[in-house]
Amino acid sequence: MKNVFLIVTYILFGSQLFSQTTVPPILCSVLDTNTSKIPENIIKTVAVDQTDRVWFATGDCFFGGKLVEYDGVNFKTYDSTNSGLNDRFVTTIFVDANNTKWFGTRYHGLYKFDGKTWTNYAPENSPLPDVHILAIAQDKNETMWLATDKVVCSFDGKNWTLFRKEDMKMNFTAIYDVAVDTKNTKWIATDDGFCSFDGTKWSVFGTENSKLPNNQVNHVYCDALGGVWVVYWSGLIRIENNLWTIITPENSGLPRFCDYSMVIDNTGMHWFATSMGVVRNQNDKWGTYNPLNSCVPSFFVNKIAVDSENRKWCATNDGLLMIK
Repeated sequence: MKNVFLIVTYILFGSQLFSQTTVPPILCSVLDTNTSKIPENIIKTVAVDQTDRVWFATGDCFFGGKLVEYDGVNFKTYDSTNSGLNDRFVTTIFVDANNTKWFGTRYHGLYKFDGKTWTNYAPENSPLPDVHILAIAQDKNETMWLATDKVVCSFDGKNWTLFRKEDMKMNFTAIYDVAVDTKNTKWIATDDGFCSFDGTKWSVFGTENSKLPNNQVNHVYCDALGGVWVVYWSGLIRIENNLWTIITPENSGLPRFCDYSMVIDNTGMHWFATSMGVVRNQNDKWGTYNPLNSCVPSFFVNKIAVDSENRKWCATNDGLLMIK
Protein backbone atom coordinates (compact mmCIF):
# COMPACT_ATOMS: atom_id res chain seq x y z
CA MET A 1 0.00 0.00 0.00
CA LYS A 2 2.83 2.37 0.83
CA ASN A 3 4.45 1.75 -2.56
CA VAL A 4 1.14 2.44 -4.31
CA PHE A 5 0.86 5.73 -2.44
CA LEU A 6 4.37 6.73 -3.49
CA ILE A 7 3.65 5.89 -7.12
CA VAL A 8 0.44 7.94 -7.11
CA THR A 9 2.22 10.84 -5.42
CA TYR A 10 4.94 10.80 -8.08
CA ILE A 11 2.41 10.69 -10.90
CA LEU A 12 0.49 13.64 -9.46
CA PHE A 13 3.34 15.86 -8.39
CA GLY A 14 6.59 14.53 -9.80
CA SER A 15 6.55 16.35 -13.10
CA GLN A 16 5.88 19.68 -11.41
CA LEU A 17 8.49 19.29 -8.70
CA PHE A 18 11.38 17.81 -10.61
CA SER A 19 10.98 19.06 -14.19
CA GLN A 20 11.39 22.74 -13.54
CA THR A 21 11.59 25.04 -16.54
CA THR A 22 14.06 27.89 -16.46
CA VAL A 23 12.62 30.94 -14.73
CA PRO A 24 14.08 34.42 -14.33
CA PRO A 25 15.98 34.71 -11.06
CA ILE A 26 14.53 36.59 -8.12
CA LEU A 27 16.36 38.46 -5.37
CA CYS A 28 15.28 37.35 -1.94
CA SER A 29 16.33 36.72 1.63
CA VAL A 30 15.00 34.45 4.35
CA LEU A 31 14.58 35.22 8.02
CA ASP A 32 14.54 32.01 10.03
CA THR A 33 15.73 30.79 13.41
CA ASN A 34 19.21 30.15 12.02
CA THR A 35 19.73 33.57 10.45
CA SER A 36 17.77 35.85 12.78
CA LYS A 37 15.99 36.18 16.11
CA ILE A 38 12.65 35.27 14.59
CA PRO A 39 10.85 33.14 17.23
CA GLU A 40 9.61 30.32 14.95
CA ASN A 41 9.90 29.19 11.34
CA ILE A 42 6.30 28.18 10.58
CA ILE A 43 4.48 31.36 9.56
CA LYS A 44 0.75 31.17 8.85
CA THR A 45 -0.20 34.67 7.77
CA VAL A 46 1.40 38.07 7.18
CA ALA A 47 0.42 41.72 6.67
CA VAL A 48 2.31 45.02 6.29
CA ASP A 49 1.22 48.24 7.98
CA GLN A 50 1.48 51.82 6.72
CA THR A 51 4.96 52.27 8.21
CA ASP A 52 6.20 49.07 6.51
CA ARG A 53 6.28 47.12 9.73
CA VAL A 54 5.63 43.46 9.03
CA TRP A 55 3.11 41.65 11.21
CA PHE A 56 2.93 37.88 11.12
CA ALA A 57 1.63 34.91 13.07
CA THR A 58 3.74 31.82 13.69
CA GLY A 59 3.02 28.30 14.85
CA ASP A 60 1.32 25.12 13.77
CA CYS A 61 -2.30 24.01 13.96
CA PHE A 62 -1.75 21.96 17.12
CA PHE A 63 0.07 24.27 19.54
CA GLY A 64 -0.35 27.68 17.98
CA GLY A 65 2.40 30.26 18.03
CA LYS A 66 3.15 33.93 18.44
CA LEU A 67 2.08 37.24 16.98
CA VAL A 68 5.20 39.08 15.81
CA GLU A 69 5.96 42.65 14.72
CA TYR A 70 9.12 43.16 12.65
CA ASP A 71 10.45 46.69 12.07
CA GLY A 72 13.28 45.66 9.76
CA VAL A 73 15.70 45.13 12.62
CA ASN A 74 13.91 43.83 15.70
CA PHE A 75 11.24 41.22 16.30
CA LYS A 76 8.65 41.98 18.97
CA THR A 77 6.32 39.22 20.09
CA TYR A 78 2.87 39.71 21.60
CA ASP A 79 1.10 37.30 23.92
CA SER A 80 -0.94 37.31 27.10
CA THR A 81 2.07 38.37 29.20
CA ASN A 82 2.69 41.71 27.45
CA SER A 83 -0.54 42.55 25.63
CA GLY A 84 -4.28 42.03 25.54
CA LEU A 85 -3.91 39.12 23.13
CA ASN A 86 -5.00 35.87 24.78
CA ASP A 87 -5.00 33.48 21.84
CA ARG A 88 -2.00 31.59 20.45
CA PHE A 89 -3.89 30.91 17.22
CA VAL A 90 -3.96 34.10 15.12
CA THR A 91 -5.69 33.18 11.86
CA THR A 92 -5.69 36.45 9.92
CA ILE A 93 -4.22 39.97 10.15
CA PHE A 94 -5.66 43.14 8.62
CA VAL A 95 -4.37 46.73 8.68
CA ASP A 96 -7.12 49.31 8.19
CA ALA A 97 -7.12 52.80 6.67
CA ASN A 98 -6.08 54.33 10.00
CA ASN A 99 -3.16 51.88 10.46
CA THR A 100 -5.07 50.08 13.19
CA LYS A 101 -4.34 46.37 13.32
CA TRP A 102 -7.10 43.76 13.48
CA PHE A 103 -6.40 40.16 14.38
CA GLY A 104 -8.73 37.25 13.86
CA THR A 105 -8.18 34.29 16.15
CA ARG A 106 -9.30 30.69 16.45
CA TYR A 107 -10.65 30.68 20.00
CA HIS A 108 -11.09 34.29 21.22
CA GLY A 109 -12.75 36.20 18.42
CA LEU A 110 -11.51 39.54 17.10
CA TYR A 111 -8.74 41.77 18.49
CA LYS A 112 -8.16 45.44 17.67
CA PHE A 113 -4.84 47.15 18.40
CA ASP A 114 -4.36 50.88 17.76
CA GLY A 115 -0.74 50.90 18.89
CA LYS A 116 -1.59 51.49 22.53
CA THR A 117 -4.84 49.78 23.46
CA TRP A 118 -6.03 46.24 22.83
CA THR A 119 -9.76 45.63 22.43
CA ASN A 120 -11.28 42.16 22.21
CA TYR A 121 -14.66 41.39 20.63
CA ALA A 122 -16.07 37.98 21.45
CA PRO A 123 -19.52 36.40 21.87
CA GLU A 124 -19.51 37.08 25.61
CA ASN A 125 -19.09 40.86 25.24
CA SER A 126 -20.48 41.67 21.77
CA PRO A 127 -22.96 40.45 19.14
CA LEU A 128 -20.14 38.58 17.41
CA PRO A 129 -21.65 35.08 17.07
CA ASP A 130 -18.47 33.01 16.73
CA VAL A 131 -14.97 32.95 18.18
CA HIS A 132 -13.35 31.74 14.96
CA ILE A 133 -12.45 34.60 12.57
CA LEU A 134 -11.14 33.56 9.17
CA ALA A 135 -10.93 36.84 7.23
CA ILE A 136 -11.19 40.60 7.77
CA ALA A 137 -11.82 43.47 5.32
CA GLN A 138 -12.77 47.15 5.48
CA ASP A 139 -15.15 48.98 3.16
CA LYS A 140 -15.09 52.56 1.88
CA ASN A 141 -17.12 53.73 4.89
CA GLU A 142 -14.49 52.23 7.24
CA THR A 143 -16.92 49.52 8.30
CA MET A 144 -15.21 46.27 9.14
CA TRP A 145 -16.37 43.01 7.55
CA LEU A 146 -15.62 39.67 9.15
CA ALA A 147 -15.89 36.11 7.90
CA THR A 148 -16.57 33.63 10.69
CA ASP A 149 -17.23 29.94 10.20
CA LYS A 150 -20.88 30.39 9.22
CA VAL A 151 -21.77 34.10 9.49
CA VAL A 152 -20.60 37.30 7.81
CA CYS A 153 -20.53 40.29 10.18
CA SER A 154 -20.22 44.01 9.62
CA PHE A 155 -19.08 46.34 12.42
CA ASP A 156 -18.98 50.13 12.12
CA GLY A 157 -17.38 50.70 15.52
CA LYS A 158 -20.72 50.73 17.33
CA ASN A 159 -23.26 48.62 15.50
CA TRP A 160 -23.06 45.01 14.42
CA THR A 161 -25.00 43.43 11.55
CA LEU A 162 -25.03 39.68 11.01
CA PHE A 163 -25.64 37.98 7.68
CA ARG A 164 -26.46 34.28 7.79
CA LYS A 165 -26.81 31.93 4.84
CA GLU A 166 -30.57 32.54 4.80
CA ASP A 167 -29.90 36.26 4.30
CA MET A 168 -27.32 35.54 1.62
CA LYS A 169 -29.58 32.98 -0.09
CA MET A 170 -26.87 30.34 0.01
CA ASN A 171 -26.49 26.82 1.36
CA PHE A 172 -22.86 26.78 2.45
CA THR A 173 -21.44 24.98 5.46
CA ALA A 174 -18.33 27.18 5.75
CA ILE A 175 -17.23 30.72 4.89
CA TYR A 176 -13.58 31.29 3.97
CA ASP A 177 -12.93 34.85 2.87
CA VAL A 178 -14.33 38.35 2.45
CA ALA A 179 -13.07 41.28 0.35
CA VAL A 180 -14.29 44.71 -0.83
CA ASP A 181 -13.94 46.04 -4.38
CA THR A 182 -13.54 49.59 -5.68
CA LYS A 183 -17.33 50.01 -5.92
CA ASN A 184 -17.68 49.10 -2.24
CA THR A 185 -19.27 45.76 -3.11
CA LYS A 186 -18.52 42.98 -0.68
CA TRP A 187 -17.45 39.54 -1.98
CA ILE A 188 -17.65 36.37 0.09
CA ALA A 189 -16.02 32.99 -0.61
CA THR A 190 -17.68 29.81 0.68
CA ASP A 191 -17.65 26.06 0.17
CA ASP A 192 -20.82 26.41 -1.93
CA GLY A 193 -19.76 29.07 -4.42
CA PHE A 194 -19.38 32.80 -3.81
CA CYS A 195 -21.60 35.84 -3.55
CA SER A 196 -21.53 39.62 -3.72
CA PHE A 197 -23.40 42.25 -1.72
CA ASP A 198 -23.83 45.82 -2.96
CA GLY A 199 -25.44 47.01 0.26
CA THR A 200 -28.93 46.04 -0.83
CA LYS A 201 -28.85 43.00 -3.06
CA TRP A 202 -27.10 39.66 -2.71
CA SER A 203 -25.95 37.94 -5.92
CA VAL A 204 -24.99 34.27 -5.71
CA PHE A 205 -22.65 32.43 -8.10
CA GLY A 206 -22.23 28.67 -8.31
CA THR A 207 -21.65 25.91 -10.81
CA GLU A 208 -25.37 25.77 -11.62
CA ASN A 209 -25.88 29.41 -12.59
CA SER A 210 -22.46 30.68 -13.66
CA LYS A 211 -19.15 29.72 -15.26
CA LEU A 212 -17.67 28.75 -11.89
CA PRO A 213 -16.05 25.32 -12.43
CA ASN A 214 -15.95 24.31 -8.76
CA ASN A 215 -18.02 25.46 -5.79
CA GLN A 216 -15.07 25.17 -3.40
CA VAL A 217 -14.13 28.86 -3.38
CA ASN A 218 -11.33 29.54 -0.90
CA HIS A 219 -10.26 33.13 -1.50
CA VAL A 220 -11.34 36.34 -3.15
CA TYR A 221 -9.12 39.32 -4.00
CA CYS A 222 -10.14 42.77 -5.28
CA ASP A 223 -7.59 44.74 -7.27
CA ALA A 224 -7.16 48.51 -7.56
CA LEU A 225 -8.59 48.60 -11.09
CA GLY A 226 -11.97 47.19 -10.14
CA GLY A 227 -11.25 43.57 -10.98
CA VAL A 228 -12.32 40.74 -8.69
CA TRP A 229 -10.29 37.53 -8.50
CA VAL A 230 -12.14 34.44 -7.30
CA VAL A 231 -9.88 31.58 -6.28
CA TYR A 232 -11.40 28.12 -6.38
CA TRP A 233 -9.70 24.76 -5.93
CA SER A 234 -6.92 24.57 -8.56
CA GLY A 235 -7.96 27.61 -10.55
CA LEU A 236 -9.12 31.22 -10.47
CA ILE A 237 -11.45 33.61 -12.25
CA ARG A 238 -10.99 37.28 -12.99
CA ILE A 239 -14.25 39.22 -13.15
CA GLU A 240 -14.21 42.68 -14.73
CA ASN A 241 -17.25 44.48 -16.14
CA ASN A 242 -19.17 41.19 -15.94
CA LEU A 243 -16.57 39.49 -18.15
CA TRP A 244 -15.26 36.24 -16.67
CA THR A 245 -11.76 35.01 -17.50
CA ILE A 246 -11.07 31.50 -16.22
CA ILE A 247 -7.42 30.70 -15.46
CA THR A 248 -6.41 27.10 -14.85
CA PRO A 249 -3.20 25.05 -14.78
CA GLU A 250 -4.06 23.94 -18.31
CA ASN A 251 -4.01 27.47 -19.79
CA SER A 252 -1.49 29.17 -17.48
CA GLY A 253 1.50 28.61 -15.26
CA LEU A 254 -0.55 27.88 -12.15
CA PRO A 255 0.48 24.64 -10.42
CA ARG A 256 -2.00 21.78 -10.30
CA PHE A 257 -3.71 20.33 -7.22
CA CYS A 258 -3.28 23.57 -5.28
CA ASP A 259 -5.09 26.16 -3.25
CA TYR A 260 -3.90 29.69 -3.98
CA SER A 261 -4.01 33.09 -2.39
CA MET A 262 -2.92 36.11 -4.39
CA VAL A 263 -1.76 39.71 -4.30
CA ILE A 264 -0.86 42.25 -6.99
CA ASP A 265 2.27 44.29 -6.31
CA ASN A 266 3.00 47.96 -7.00
CA THR A 267 4.08 47.28 -10.59
CA GLY A 268 1.02 45.19 -11.46
CA MET A 269 2.74 41.83 -11.20
CA HIS A 270 0.62 39.00 -9.81
CA TRP A 271 1.98 36.86 -6.99
CA PHE A 272 0.46 33.63 -5.72
CA ALA A 273 1.08 31.78 -2.49
CA THR A 274 0.68 28.06 -3.16
CA SER A 275 1.63 24.66 -1.77
CA MET A 276 4.09 24.37 -4.66
CA GLY A 277 6.01 27.55 -3.85
CA VAL A 278 5.70 31.17 -4.99
CA VAL A 279 4.17 31.78 -8.42
CA ARG A 280 4.35 35.07 -10.28
CA ASN A 281 2.76 36.27 -13.51
CA GLN A 282 2.98 39.38 -15.61
CA ASN A 283 1.54 39.60 -19.11
CA ASP A 284 1.09 35.82 -19.19
CA LYS A 285 4.75 35.20 -18.37
CA TRP A 286 4.59 32.73 -15.51
CA GLY A 287 7.25 31.49 -13.13
CA THR A 288 7.19 29.12 -10.16
CA TYR A 289 9.82 29.47 -7.44
CA ASN A 290 10.49 26.79 -4.85
CA PRO A 291 13.45 25.26 -2.97
CA LEU A 292 14.57 23.39 -6.10
CA ASN A 293 15.18 26.44 -8.28
CA SER A 294 15.45 29.50 -6.05
CA CYS A 295 16.00 30.91 -2.59
CA VAL A 296 12.36 30.22 -1.66
CA PRO A 297 12.80 28.06 1.48
CA SER A 298 9.60 25.99 1.39
CA PHE A 299 7.08 24.57 -1.04
CA PHE A 300 4.38 25.68 1.40
CA VAL A 301 3.77 29.40 1.04
CA ASN A 302 0.72 30.54 3.00
CA LYS A 303 0.30 34.23 2.20
CA ILE A 304 2.06 37.19 0.57
CA ALA A 305 1.93 40.89 1.50
CA VAL A 306 3.52 43.86 -0.31
CA ASP A 307 5.10 46.91 1.31
CA SER A 308 5.54 50.47 0.01
CA GLU A 309 8.94 49.61 -1.48
CA ASN A 310 7.37 46.74 -3.45
CA ARG A 311 9.03 44.09 -1.34
CA LYS A 312 7.01 40.90 -1.13
CA TRP A 313 6.81 39.37 2.35
CA CYS A 314 5.89 35.71 2.22
CA ALA A 315 4.66 33.58 5.10
CA THR A 316 6.16 30.13 4.56
CA ASN A 317 6.51 26.93 6.56
CA ASP A 318 10.25 27.55 6.82
CA GLY A 319 10.68 31.19 7.66
CA LEU A 320 9.73 34.71 6.55
CA LEU A 321 10.71 35.19 2.92
CA MET A 322 11.33 38.64 1.44
CA ILE A 323 11.41 39.04 -2.34
CA LYS A 324 12.69 42.32 -3.77
